[in-house]
Amino acid sequence: MTTQPFWDELSQFADRLETITYVRRGQTRGITIPGVLRRHVTLRREDRDNGWSGADAVWHVPEHAVPGGLRPGDRLIDAMNRHWTVLVVSPTASGRVMAWTRDWSASFSVARTVDVEKADFIQGESGEPIIRWRTIAAGVPAEFVSCQSQQVEASVNHFPVYRVLILWDGPPGRYRIKTDDGHLYSVLKLERPALPGHPAVFYIRPDPDDYNNR
Repeated sequence: MTTQPFWDELSQFADRLETITYVRRGQTRGITIPGVLRRHVTLRREDRDNGWSGADAVWHVPEHAVPGGLRPGDRLIDAMNRHWTVLVVSPTASGRVMAWTRDWSASFSVARTVDVEKADFIQGESGEPIIRWRTIAAGVPAEFVSCQSQQVEASVNHFPVYRVLILWDGPPGRYRIKTDDGHLYSVLKLERPALPGHPAVFYIRPDPDDYNNR
């Protein structure tokens, strides 16, 4: 992987320093960090084989700018509102840290977003359980990877099951997905990310009520 030389000598890049917003993994409010250097990565073939993509960038962040330090899964948001998820953090001798990041929305083959909705159960007047759906993550990058005929579990009306990568990592619960075109999908199975900062795998099928009203 090739990068620009002498990147520790920040005086050479003073006119290219940026101000970004840092957001801790699992949180929504961030802090502003000035004086950050972004390095675009030129990939070799072996880099692509190792999982790096053209949607990756390396950020050179002041070491003490983030309370508790940078961690995989954190996000850096630039002035163009692009969200860069931290995959790897490396210390340097310059008093800064290198954050290897990925813009997952650009990494996915098709630019799509979804809302993740969680079921809240309340008690009705006769004691029956009532589901109220609450959006807990809006506009999350997603990619529909495949449609499989073999169901994860018994499926009502044999609706297709889709395998979807979604950049979200939340607590256990009952969920559904609302796509950017307004359609609803029931979540049959959720596989948590193998590594912080990577997408979760959702197995979803069309919501029967929503599907019949299309």
